[in-house]
Amino acid sequence: MDNILEIARYTRSNFIKMMDGLSIEQLNHIPQGYSNNIAWNFAHIVAAQQTLCYIRGQVPTRIDLEKVTKYQRGTRPEAFISTEELAFYKDKAFTLLDDLKADIAADLFSNYEPVTTMFGVTLSNIDHAVDYFTTHDNLHLGYALALRRAVLNEVNSE
Repeated sequence: MDNILEIARYTRSNFIKMMDGLSIEQLNHIPQGYSNNIAWNFAHIVAAQQTLCYIRGQVPTRIDLEKVTKYQRGTRPEAFISTEELAFYKDKAFTLLDDLKADIAADLFSNYEPVTTMFGVTLSNIDHAVDYFTTHDNLHLGYALALRRAVLNEVNSE
């Protein structure tokens, strides 16, 4: 379990490094042909961890439920994501991994409610959920890299 959580930590660190050179306006920009932005994708991976592990595990989320549901699957950017809000998710990206590790060690996820993902993968316990959200984080990092390229191309063509 430690290894997969370390992979999640590296992915999230790389995601933040990729965002560092962009303005908050660029992070919020939705390029032509896209339905979301870089900031939304980052907040989404943090929220998805809470949904897949805590909500499905029938354990209270470690951040306010409103901050989870705002970025859950099926949502889109509805408003500008401020620097302060993005900083909150950047901080929580790592502390929530630490919380999860401790909560797994405390065996809090014994009542996991199975779910089949949109990819047809059934998550039947917390180990499956951790494996899946780590893959999910990498998928959204890939989306964000494509968004970054599109944002920079639009800026350079103006």
